[in-house]
Amino acid sequence: MLPVSHPESALDIPVLTHTAALRRSLGVTGNLCIRIALSFFPFQGCASLLIDADSKVNAFMKINEHYHDFANVIYIREDGLLAPYFPDFLVKIDGKIYIVETKAEKDVNAENVKRKRLAAIDWVDKINELQPDDRMNCNWSYVLLGEDTFYGMSEKGGSTEEILEYAKLTRSKVRENLGRFVGIEEEY
Repeated sequence: MLPVSHPESALDIPVLTHTAALRRSLGVTGNLCIRIALSFFPFQGCASLLIDADSKVNAFMKINEHYHDFANVIYIREDGLLAPYFPDFLVKIDGKIYIVETKAEKDVNAENVKRKRLAAIDWVDKINELQPDDRMNCNWSYVLLGEDTFYGMSEKGGSTEEILEYAKLTRSKVRENLGRFVGIEEEY
């Protein structure tokens, strides 16, 4: 297992103070990644290095909104407008495919992140209703992976699968907050 710590230390990936521009120097090349040397924010780069080094991972892909339109999840933004949402990664481990969104800890509970989370859970549920052949004979899951969870578990030797399973979100996992979020207090 590749030891992972914060970007400014072990992985020598520079931390950006301005997130609008990504530099080619932040590209990460991997062995398993379907699209290699794409630009990553530092936390995404660290996550991709851990995923790539894990021998249990069959494949993973950094989702690029310009190339991977199949991964477009439509959600309703806080201002009421429809918007596209492209999660960060697809990770395949045995009979599971994880749709992974990485977030800085300060953004995990942002209003639009909550809305994206709901749309992605609906999207994954619809995929899992398909015949197994139509979903690559895999069960699909949505993962919202916060920085603290990722670094905390990876520094303790957690495998990619353990980290993703821990951070996996389902309708039943978010049920307690879901009703309050959409203004309904009844049981689903």
